[in-house]
Order: sequence, then C-alpha cells, then structure tokens
Amino acid sequence: MITNYSERLEAFKKIYPEILEMSLAEKSPFGEFKLLLEKFGDENVIRNDQQFQSLAQALVSVGQTIVAQSQSTALAMILQGDENELNAEKALLIKAQTETEKAKPALIKRQTTQIDDNMKIEAAKVTQGVQFGYCAGGLDIPAEIMTLVKQKIQALG
Repeated sequence: MITNYSERLEAFKKIYPEILEMSLAEKSPFGEFKLLLEKFGDENVIRNDQQFQSLAQALVSVGQTIVAQSQSTALAMILQGDENELNAEKALLIKAQTETEKAKPALIKRQTTQIDDNMKIEAAKVTQGVQFGYCAGGLDIPAEIMTLVKQKIQALG
C-alpha cells in the first residue's frame, strides 16, 4: 500500500507520462485531430487566418483537456490501488471478526458454567458453615442439613 507522499509522487511520475503519451498518440482523438488539421493545411481547406486560428484553438483546447484527464486518470489509478489493498485488509478484518463471533457462544457457555459452578461452591460453603456451627455448638445436626450438604457436594461433581 502506498502510504506516504513521496511514494505517491514517484508512482504518479511513473504512471502519468505513460498515460499522457497514450493520450497524445497518433491513434488517439488528439492525434486524429492533429492529422486532420495537417490534412486541411495540405489540401488548402483552411482558406484564411480566422479558420486556422479556430482550428488551432480547438487543438489546444483538446490538448489541455487530454492533459487534465491524463493527470486525473493517473491519480485515480494510484488511489484505486490503495483502495483495492484497503478492501483486502477490510475483508481480512471481517473474516477475523466473524471467527470471533463464532467463538462467542462457546465462551458464553463456558462462562455460564463457571458462574453456575461458583454458585454451587458458595451454596456448599454456606451449608458447610451451618453444619460446622451445629457441630461447634454441640448440637445434633438435623438430617435435612446433612442431606442438603451431601446434595451440594454431589452437585459440584
């Protein structure tokens, strides 16, 4: 990708003369008009200075238009190259984003499972704390709490 001014300028210097040369070639509209003007001169079709001036001015106008269009074409070619490369980079970025989006459901599932596991662990810790509280106080642990502790521990597996 052409990224700096100097590289763009060098590319323009290379492309512009080639495009201008093609634009002014014998088989181009400019070349054809020039040949027609020469033919008119050779065949004495141009009868006075006013006709010659008009045709010469038309040739100059066509030449100026061709120069401007050649510059525009050369610049467009340089910028189009950048645009093509940019589009290729965008396509790679979209592909990477698509892959990331495809991986998100698995990540969400894993995170959900982790949250569920953490909640089970916390519930087991609370139940265990209640059981230890009964033990520390010298009380018999109710069967419901023993069953609850066993269920919470089994739920972790």
